[in-house]
Amino acid sequence: MRGAILFNGNAETVDTLVGNAAPLLLSSRHEDPEVARSRRVLLVTAAWGEREHDEGHVKRALNAIGLPSRFEGGFDRGLVNLSLMHEVRGLSRTAPRLIAAWHEERRVAEMARSFYLEHNAHLIQLFRRTLAVGKREDPTLTVARLASDQGHYGTGDRLLRYTLSRELRQALDTLEANDDHLVDLLDEIEQRAFDAAGLAYDAAWRAAQGRLEQRILAANSIVLFGGQLDLLLDALRFFRLRDALAEALRRGTQLIAMSAGAMVLCERVIVYDDMAATRRDFQLYDRGLALVRDIQLFPHCTERIQTDDPDNLAYLARRFRHHACVGLNQRSFLLFELDPRRATSFGGEDCVFVFDPEGRKISYHKGEVIRI
Repeated sequence: MRGAILFNGNAETVDTLVGNAAPLLLSSRHEDPEVARSRRVLLVTAAWGEREHDEGHVKRALNAIGLPSRFEGGFDRGLVNLSLMHEVRGLSRTAPRLIAAWHEERRVAEMARSFYLEHNAHLIQLFRRTLAVGKREDPTLTVARLASDQGHYGTGDRLLRYTLSRELRQALDTLEANDDHLVDLLDEIEQRAFDAAGLAYDAAWRAAQGRLEQRILAANSIVLFGGQLDLLLDALRFFRLRDALAEALRRGTQLIAMSAGAMVLCERVIVYDDMAATRRDFQLYDRGLALVRDIQLFPHCTERIQTDDPDNLAYLARRFRHHACVGLNQRSFLLFELDPRRATSFGGEDCVFVFDPEGRKISYHKGEVIRI
C-alpha cells in the first residue's frame, strides 16, 4: 500500500491539526496523476451529527496552508465533504425500512454491550482485589511481577503469591475471552439485521454507497474528525465503506485522523467507560475498520489514563496484548506508513507514548521510529 495515516489524539483546534498535517496535505503519494495533481481533500465530519456540513472553519484552515476551494456548478470540488449522514437522511426518505433495520441493529448492539459491561465489572473488581491482597503482603508488588510469576514450590508467602498470580491471570484471560465474545456477537448482530433487510441489494442503498465510494476514491487526502464515535463508526459500517478506504490507501491516499476518527481505523475500538459507577475503566466498544492492525490507540491520553501508574499501564498492555498500546495527546502525532510498514512520532510539541506489559511508559519524540 502506498498510503499513510497521520493519527492525532485530540487537536486543540482545527488550525493545529491542519498545520501539523500540512506536509501530507500539500503532497501526494497517489498512483493516479490526476488525483495527485488535484490535491483534493475529503472531509469526514459525520461524527458532528446534525452539524455535519458546518465545515467552513476547516476549509478556511485548508485555504490558509495553500489548498484552495474550487467551485464548479456551485459546489466545492477541491475541498469536499463525504456527506455520510446526509446520505443516511436521504435513505430515511427513499428506503425507510433500511434505516429502521439500522436503528434496530444499533439498539440490540447496545444491549449486548450492557451485558458485556456487567460481566466485566465483576472481573475487574476481582482483579483489583487480587492485586490489593498481594500488595498488603508485599507493598512493592506490581501487576507486571504478579502476572509473570510462574510459581515456586513452598508454603507461606510463596504459596499465596502463586495463588494470587493464578487468579490475576484468570481474570485477564476471562476479560480477553469476553472481548472476543463481544466482537463475534456484534458482527453476527449486524450481519443478521442487514441480511434480513436485504441491505446490499437495495437500489437506493447501492446508489448512495456508490456516491460515497466515488468521493473516497477521488480524494488525495481524507480527514476524519472526532465527535460522536458511535455515529461515525456505525454509519461507515452501514455503507460498508471499509473496503473503499482500504483501496484508497492502496492507491496512495493519505488519511489524517483525530480522536474518534483515529479510533475507528484500528482493529478494535477501546473506550473509556463513562458508565462505571465508581472508578472508570477502559473497555472494548466495538470492532473497528481494521485498516491498522498493529496498534491500539488511546486518544486523550493523559486526560484518561493514569500514565504515572505502572500497574495501570501494565493492565492495559496485558488486557489488549495483541496490539501495541499507543497513547496520543492533543499535540501528539503518529505517522503510520503502510509501505514500508513503519510508525514514526511526527509532532514536535509532544511525544507519542507506548505502554508495555512491564508497566513502562516509553516516550517517542519527533522522528523516532516506534517498534510495533
